[in-house]
Amino acid sequence: MADYTDSKSFGTKAYPVEAFETTNLLGRTEAIVTPEQLVDRHLKGVKLDDFTNENLKDQINLAINKFELLTNLYVNKVQMKERLPFDRALYKQFVYVKVNNGPILSVEDMSVVSSNGDQIYKLPATWIETGFSHKRQLNLIPILSIFGAVGLSSSSPSNAGLIFLNCIQNYVFLPAFWTVIYTVGVSHTEGQIPIVINNLIGIMAAIEILGIKQNQFLYNSVSISQDGLSQASGSQGTLSYQNRITNLMADRDKLLAKLKSKIGASKYFLSNI
Repeated sequence: MADYTDSKSFGTKAYPVEAFETTNLLGRTEAIVTPEQLVDRHLKGVKLDDFTNENLKDQINLAINKFELLTNLYVNKVQMKERLPFDRALYKQFVYVKVNNGPILSVEDMSVVSSNGDQIYKLPATWIETGFSHKRQLNLIPILSIFGAVGLSSSSPSNAGLIFLNCIQNYVFLPAFWTVIYTVGVSHTEGQIPIVINNLIGIMAAIEILGIKQNQFLYNSVSISQDGLSQASGSQGTLSYQNRITNLMADRDKLLAKLKSKIGASKYFLSNI
């Protein structure tokens, strides 16, 4: 089980991003979409006689995994352990680090760890700046140590922050220096996710289900003739739900693009020279 006894967070809500307090007049989070909600929201009028409740749950689970892969976001909270390099240019900018996963909900540990796993120096949680954690950015600001003992657990003056900031000035780059343990997710509350993400998961599941149903149509037209009497009927056949699928895919793409821009899931890799 993850240990959150010495965890550091900024205290804002995961969604809306940077929100501190929100009104109860508008619901923004809910439990993960159920089969009943999936049918009610996206599949009304579609005959699902050959889909059991378990089949619908399986499609929802597949859609959740696809959503996580496409967005690099996690529907349920996940604790990460990541190794980061030492870069002097970034180190001088208040130990600027950018982790691979986000949004960061909390930071449990940030330490200097050797290659054999020995913890050389554990950074105090009070030094870690989490104000930009929704952008996957962390900084180290040991202001308390520089200016005195206010807020320190030992309640005594210390120059550890100054010593730490100057201990490795002769190095330019180390490939693995920091070890960060942090928790990511789209909600602080287990089992609750933003409604817009729930809608995206439902859309992805509905697209797959409609595609399966559409493949069951073998013919575009059927006719019966006997003793001079005939009856004919036609349909779009294998394209019966194509208009609905196209509309859902357009909604999916727009929501994915906007969600990535809001939560900082960048498509580009940037570094410094």
